[in-house]
Amino acid sequence: MNRFQDKDVSCLKTFKVAAFFLEKQGELLPIPIQDGLIINREDEQQSWLIELFLDEKEEQSIRPFEGKEQVQARVAITHRGNDPALFDVAIRSFQPLEKGVSVLLDAQLRQMRNKYAKQVLHSLVEQGLEGDELLDTFARVLRKRPNVPAQSEKK
Repeated sequence: MNRFQDKDVSCLKTFKVAAFFLEKQGELLPIPIQDGLIINREDEQQSWLIELFLDEKEEQSIRPFEGKEQVQARVAITHRGNDPALFDVAIRSFQPLEKGVSVLLDAQLRQMRNKYAKQVLHSLVEQGLEGDELLDTFARVLRKRPNVPAQSEKK
């Protein structure tokens, strides 16, 4: 049975997940992935479907989020250097594979990656930063992109 039977697959747009992060208590938790796909369902609700392929040992990093209705996630799409898109996600299922596990997540787009700077600025203002401190921190965060660390080679 095809998991996309509820949707006309001809109108879906699929992209590669380059990096994936979940928010836990205000901190971004990088989820090391072997591979991943993100599918834009092209509907009015801006809903997406994300499939991550993880090593068995990495499954434990995402399991604590199972059963939660909404978790904030940041997804770098296509290339690790792209600004991340902000989503609310919920884990739909885990599927054991021969080598690792597939994790399927339902996602609701919150912020397009081209609005990333605005989201960062809003977050810093909410933290109470002002004036030169706000400007310096904003510039540093955008330059460093701390939520998209350099990829380590895994073989």
